[in-house]
Amino acid sequence: MKSGGSLPMHSLTANVWNETIKLVSKKKTIFFLAITLLLPVIAGLLLARFQSGIGIGAIASGDFPIVMLGLFTSIFLPLFVFMGAADVFAGEMGERTMKNTLTRPITRFKVFASKQIALGVYIALYLIAGLLASIVSALFFQDFGGVSTVLTWFLAYGSAFIPLLVLSIAAVLLAQFFSSSSSALTVSILLYLAFKVAAFFIPQIATYSPTAYTDWHMLWIGSSMAIGKMSSIFMFLMACSILFFTAGFYLFDKKEI
Repeated sequence: MKSGGSLPMHSLTANVWNETIKLVSKKKTIFFLAITLLLPVIAGLLLARFQSGIGIGAIASGDFPIVMLGLFTSIFLPLFVFMGAADVFAGEMGERTMKNTLTRPITRFKVFASKQIALGVYIALYLIAGLLASIVSALFFQDFGGVSTVLTWFLAYGSAFIPLLVLSIAAVLLAQFFSSSSSALTVSILLYLAFKVAAFFIPQIATYSPTAYTDWHMLWIGSSMAIGKMSSIFMFLMACSILFFTAGFYLFDKKEI
């Protein structure tokens, strides 16, 4: 009884580990991780020297990690999410390697869930890497800030995980319609840009699009947090994640491998 109950959880954990290793073995993953670590350090060093040279502080040390997080969540990490979802689903379909995964003694749901969890793990790792690199970058500035400033950075980077996770679930759903990683990636990027641009011209779209909340970490910082707005956005993102995950698994389960 005990061993029978632990076996399913063990198989899911093992498959999550396998999917995580597969992602880390890709050159794209290493490249994105290197950029995540180097970009804040290089940008912080150059900006600090520039501000020191002109004698004007355009960006304070406390603001720099938040500025970098805005760059990560709006452009850099969504691109990685789209690449990851395209590779682990559409890419494996096109390369015929998905069949090897499904021949293991594990259900399709666990295969689907483990791939999604692996993407979530990498989102968290990239945010941690970006945070650590941004903290190092803040040391280049004259005024590093106090403990409260560092806690604000942790809160902002931690809260950024949720909208990126929802974005990855949406990307996984979209990847089910393709058998080529390049096609899935291209369409994901185009749709993401389309929703971002459309929100400028039709603000109502932003209310119902998960792509509009990649900067919701800004609600978590500052002297007065909008608790009501944060709660409503959180519930919306959770509803989207459940809907996207369910639809994505349904399509994945119906695929002929």
